[in-house]
This record gives sequence, C-alpha cells and structure tokens, in this order.
Amino acid sequence: MKKIRLKKRRKFKFRIFLYAFLVFLGYQVSFNVIMNLKLVHTNEDFIKALLVDSNYHLLYEKKANNLLSKAFSYFFDVNEPVSILENTFHYKANKVDTQTVGYVNNPNTTEEKLEEEPSVYIYNTHQAEAYKGEGLSQYNITPGVMMASYIFQDKLAKLKVNALVLEDNLVDYMNLNNMKHSQSYKASRYFISKTIKNTESLKLVFDLHRDSIPKEKSTVVINNKSCAKIAFVVGNEYDNYEQNLELTNKLNQMIKEKYPTLTRGVLIKGGSGNNGVYNQDLSPKMTLMELGSDSNTIDEVLNTIELLAPIIGEFVHG
Repeated sequence: MKKIRLKKRRKFKFRIFLYAFLVFLGYQVSFNVIMNLKLVHTNEDFIKALLVDSNYHLLYEKKANNLLSKAFSYFFDVNEPVSILENTFHYKANKVDTQTVGYVNNPNTTEEKLEEEPSVYIYNTHQAEAYKGEGLSQYNITPGVMMASYIFQDKLAKLKVNALVLEDNLVDYMNLNNMKHSQSYKASRYFISKTIKNTESLKLVFDLHRDSIPKEKSTVVINNKSCAKIAFVVGNEYDNYEQNLELTNKLNQMIKEKYPTLTRGVLIKGGSGNNGVYNQDLSPKMTLMELGSDSNTIDEVLNTIELLAPIIGEFVHG
C-alpha cells in the first residue's frame, strides 16, 4: 500500500510540475512573440533594427531577452527587419552565388570575416526622399532612401564588404540652422567631409537618391522581378571631375554587362540650374546614384539592391 501511495504521490507531483512547465512555456512563447513582433513602430526604430547585424551597439532595447529568445533564434528570425519587407511583399532575398562574383579568396572556407576597414560609404543628401510602400503602413513606416541605404549596407556586409552609412539626421540639422532645401548639399557636406578625409580605405562613396520620373521610365523587369532602374549623376564644375566620371563610367559598364536594362546611364550635370558639384570635389571616388523614383515601390528597390550589391562587391574586391 505504501508503494502504491508513493507512486501516486510521485505521479501527482509530476503532473503538477508538467502543468506548471506548460503554463510557463506558454507564457514565455507568448511574451517572446508579442515583444518581438512589436519591435518597430517608427522609421527610426526600423532603421536601428536594420543595423543589428553590423552595429551591435544599436540593438533595440525592447528586444525580448527571455528564456526562449535563443531557442527561437534557431527556428525563427523575428528580429530581422528585412523579413517584414519579405513577408509584406512578394520580395524574397536570394542567396548570392559567390562563385559568380569572382572575389572569394578561399573556396574551401565557408565563412569569410568582414573586412576590418570600410571600403564603401553611403549617405543621403535628401534623406526625406520616399518610395511607395503602402504595405508598411501597419508598421508606421515610410520607406525611403535611408531605408534603402541600410539595406544596401546589409547586403554588402553579407558579401564581406564593410560599408558605412551616415546616421546623422540632416533634416533636423537643416531645421535647427534655418537652412532651405536648396542648401541640402551644404548640410550633407558638413557631415561627410571628416569621414571621407579620415577614411583612406574608402573605394566608393555613394550619395544615394531617388528620382522623380514616371513609373514606365524608372522600372524594368529582370529575372521575372520588377526592379527600380539606376542612374548616375556626375557634376563637372570642379577640378579633376574626370576622375569621378571615370569611376562612375566603370560602375555603369559593369552593371550594363550583367543587366543591360537596369541602368539609365551616366548624366553629367553643370551649368545654369544645376548643382555641378554635388560635393564630389571631396574625393575622386564619389558618385551620385538615383535608385528608382517616387513612383517605385520599396520592394522594387530591394530587387535592384539584390542585383547591384554583388557588382559593388566585385568592384571593391577586384
């Protein structure tokens, strides 16, 4: 009888433990999912979250650090902002075939370290330029050129290219200093000058914009995906502009060789009504890139970045 009672007690204790564990597990699962699904509510939060992989000091404070966070990471990547875009649109990130870009140092190595010195610098003189992206309204996010810059940085990082992105808020700076929109290049110059001067490892400096042209002129279908077309702009009203023009022509040609319809070409600007400099006098490695237009959706921009990033990787590592 004592043995039977002992067994019953053990079964009872085991059931209590099991029920308690299931309740705890359910709470942890619910807490983890809810906290992570509400990681981003603003553009700033979204952009900070995009930087998680390459700038660990910007980890979003609301990330759920509970018992199951690590376990969930093996199955779900709920903290990856790009997945919001992938799930919202039909866009899917393609794995890059590194054998086609020609710069893998050791084919037997499965993972290369990200180069220590930055070789690409991306900034946006017109940070408020936006794309279409109604699917992101539920996240209170307006997709724009800053989002494109950070996603571009992320794609380059996966190709072992260390890219910097200007994080300072030019709009706030201009408002505080009573600057007009026409003074945007003066504002961006204030922030980028020191970085360009002190980062000798840079091989490319992009001022990433988006154009304002009709959809039919800014869009092309490549590999059954709608992509935002690219155009480059080089000013010719500063000394030795030919160096930037040569670099830009090389980039444009590399794009044309792989995707002839993706680029709209290189535009040389100067004279009355044009800037003519675009801060390109700061370095012979600068170019201005128009990535799509206001009529393009953010998923079309992402499709273009998928095609463009390996070409930039080839340029940097070549």
